[in-house]
Amino acid sequence: MLIIFTIVNFALILLVIFFIILLFIKLSRVQQLEQEYRTLIQEAEDTITSYVLELKEENNSFLQKLSNSNHDISHSDKQESFDAREDALTEADLKELLMQENVREDHKETLIAEKPFEEWNFKDQVKHLSENGLTSSEIAKKLNKGKTEIELLLKFRQ
Repeated sequence: MLIIFTIVNFALILLVIFFIILLFIKLSRVQQLEQEYRTLIQEAEDTITSYVLELKEENNSFLQKLSNSNHDISHSDKQESFDAREDALTEADLKELLMQENVREDHKETLIAEKPFEEWNFKDQVKHLSENGLTSSEIAKKLNKGKTEIELLLKFRQ
């Protein structure tokens, strides 16, 4: 009986040692993955930091160019600053500007109407066909273009 108890005890000790080894292997894998994630996070942070610094440099150069152009404008007596012009706009000025825009669009439409349809630019052709009730797939077939391209153009136009 003592021999059986000793054999069972020895088998249990071997089983416990085996499980301890398995747990140690799993723990080392988890630690390795954790280190890889830390490395990836550090690389991502470095990339984002460099991108932000690049944007900051571009913004600074843009602001410098803008201030130089504002400096040039302020030296010329002919032009006012943007803020002064914006404050000086009245409702009558806005109506006048809108009327000018409508006149330009009407003029453009008359120029387009004088040309044959094939000589119109692509955007005007799509606009005209869309206003006539054609679907994007019908327009694509008529103009020999992709349906997605027509849909994108119509979305951007809205």
